[in-house]
Amino acid sequence: MSLQLPARDFHSLIARFIRKLVSIYNRSILVSVLNNRDVEYICKQMLNIEWAPKLSPECLEVISRCDSMLEKMFILGACDLIRARCETTPTLSASVVRLNGHKYSGIWFWEPWLGWRLDDLPPEKQTGPSAIMFVPQFKSPEKEITHDLAIFYGDDNGSPTWKLKHVVEVDGYGVHQNRRNKDALRDDGLSYKIHRLYEETDKPLEWFKKIIYSDAE
Repeated sequence: MSLQLPARDFHSLIARFIRKLVSIYNRSILVSVLNNRDVEYICKQMLNIEWAPKLSPECLEVISRCDSMLEKMFILGACDLIRARCETTPTLSASVVRLNGHKYSGIWFWEPWLGWRLDDLPPEKQTGPSAIMFVPQFKSPEKEITHDLAIFYGDDNGSPTWKLKHVVEVDGYGVHQNRRNKDALRDDGLSYKIHRLYEETDKPLEWFKKIIYSDAE
């Protein structure tokens, strides 16, 4: 005696099974050091872009420090926005910056300035830095808190002196939807601006435009 499922139920079962596998895979790359296959999966399957950088072991370790998949997507999305405006294939490497007694590792994007050439900005405002570094899990110099991401600008594309320019929080909807007031209190009293991004309104491939617009102010 054989048990046969109706076609509709069979397809539904297969779809649930595939979703379960994807969920398991997503969780696995959250809790371990990424490899380049993981990066390619994030870029091509989750961000739906063709570009997928081949990262060094040091860069993979840096991006693996992100606290959520969304933060990984935001970093890769920012790199893609800049890359799309560059004339040559970008170089990504790992670098270290020291600030307030702490040493931070980040992903260093060489010669990113063409990324600042947005059509809706006047020409004199389309000037980006010689180097940029994305640093996940940045400790606040003023409170006992850790920010999702810090962005440093460098004054040279060979041996840059790094300067902290932007601090970013990436709020996933599921975790933060009922704690907006607590998030605001967390930012209260800081001498520096927090760019607080929201999963429901800020997109991984577009959010970095807010940073560019902020630089143009």
